[in-house]
Amino acid sequence: MSAPLEHHTRTTEGHQVQAAQVLQTSMEVLETSLYTFREVQITLAKYKGDIVPASTLRRWISQIGIEPDEFGCYSREDLTILARLIFWLRRGKTIQTFAQIIQKELTTNGY
Repeated sequence: MSAPLEHHTRTTEGHQVQAAQVLQTSMEVLETSLYTFREVQITLAKYKGDIVPASTLRRWISQIGIEPDEFGCYSREDLTILARLIFWLRRGKTIQTFAQIIQKELTTNGY
């Protein structure tokens, strides 16, 4: 008869602490650099006051010219631009004007 499963999965407290530290570090790295489409939606909801519909967010991303990386993630800079767009739209401005401003900034800053 084999030992109960709990004996095979038990870890020492030191390993649990180390695993928690690795997980925390991994989460910080992901949190500060890459965002999935859904994470972008959730983060932008903090600025907009409610969730940005997926179709609206896709349209904004397309009109501004933002593209996800090869893994389908967006950068912190992409998120910042989209947050700025929300504030711009709240002031009654158009997305077309905002896109022109962003393109000018990117060209001026050498991107």
